[in-house]
This record gives sequence, structure tokens and C-alpha cells, in this order.
Amino acid sequence: MRIAIHQPEFMPWLGYFDKMARVDTYVIFDHVQFKKRYFENRNKIKQDGETIWLNVPVLSKGKYAQPINEVLIDNSTPWQKKGWEKIRHCYGKSSCFQEYAEELKNVFISRDYSRLMDFNLACIIWFRQILRINTPLVYSSALDVRDYKASDLILRICLRLGATEYLCGPSGKDYLQLDDFEKNNITVIWQDFKHPEYPQFGDGFVPYLSTLDLVMNCGKESRNILLPDIGD
Repeated sequence: MRIAIHQPEFMPWLGYFDKMARVDTYVIFDHVQFKKRYFENRNKIKQDGETIWLNVPVLSKGKYAQPINEVLIDNSTPWQKKGWEKIRHCYGKSSCFQEYAEELKNVFISRDYSRLMDFNLACIIWFRQILRINTPLVYSSALDVRDYKASDLILRICLRLGATEYLCGPSGKDYLQLDDFEKNNITVIWQDFKHPEYPQFGDGFVPYLSTLDLVMNCGKESRNILLPDIGD
């Protein structure tokens, strides 16, 4: 069985879903420390040919070590309305905006969110539906691995789930103790994601944006563009 592990990021980029589609089980890495000014509460979208950030404000002052699944959204500002209006401004003229506008608006403003993770998962699930990715999700917080760190933590999650293969992004080369995985008969496979180029509204092509950009521009063709070598 092949697994992958990743934090529940906000409106993730294409490589996130490429990894999810290529494994048997995807672990939502929700019990590890929240990274401020990273991709857990912000991501990139395109506006007038430039890259801008779409953000979710969070309560982080004095909470440096808080895990992702405990991070609270700062609801003192109308962030949902502002976020939706920014998306509408950036993508209102893209070819597939009208097709998905109502669904996405509902994700953004149809309910109140307290935890960042709940909102991020609502977005991830929405993208999964469009991309037709059905990989089962497991939460690291439910696996009794809190006493482990770094490479050993990843190894323990693999062992808990009975994994024989671990699909890892390139950053894992900086810290994974590969000998430990080999001793436990777990093969580490390095993700080799090639970012596709697709029809994109506005001047020029800007890569490494939120998956939102692909969906707004390509709609139902998004899966074929992202995962051309994987059948439904």
C-alpha cells in the first residue's frame, strides 16, 4: 500500500492533488505545528497577469507551537466576504467562473468557520470532487504518533497504516532517514511532478498557483490536464 502525508493547506497547488491521486491513502498531517506565513492559511492566485496572495486571517499571537488542528480563524474581520470578492474580481471573466461560482461561493460564505482546518478541508474536498479524486483520507491526529518527530514520525505513520511505499515530495530528501525505511521494508518514492501549462485567462502563463486557477480556467478538463496518465 502506498501512502502520502501532507498538511491541510489552504486551496493547495496542483502538486498537492497530484500526490493525493497517486496513493492508496492520504494522511492529513493535522497534529504538527502550524507554520505562520506559509501555505496553511494563504495561497497564490492570478490578478491582471500578476501573482497575489489570498489569505485567511488566523489567531497566532502567543501561540507559536499550536498544532494545525487547533488554529482558530480571526473572525473579527469579514474575511469570507473579502476572499470571495477577491476571487470574483480575479476570475470573474475566466471561462469557467460561472460554472463553479455558486458552489465556490457556498464553500466560502454559506457557513461559519472557527477552525482554519475545517475551512481548508472544505476547500480541499471541493477540489477533490472536481478533480474526481477519491483517495481515502486519514488524520495523523488519530494515529497515536504524537511522541515522534521528523523522519521517525513519518516512519511511524507508515507503520501504523501498514504502508509498503511512501510517496514523498523533494523536501523529504533533507531529513528522511532512508535506512530506517529500508529496514522496515518501506520503499520511499520521490514525487516527480511536472507542472502543466494550460489555457489561462489574462496575459502570459503563471505557474505554481492555487488549484483554483486551473479550475476557473479549465473546469471539467482540469483532471485530464493535471493527471493525464491516470484514468478515472
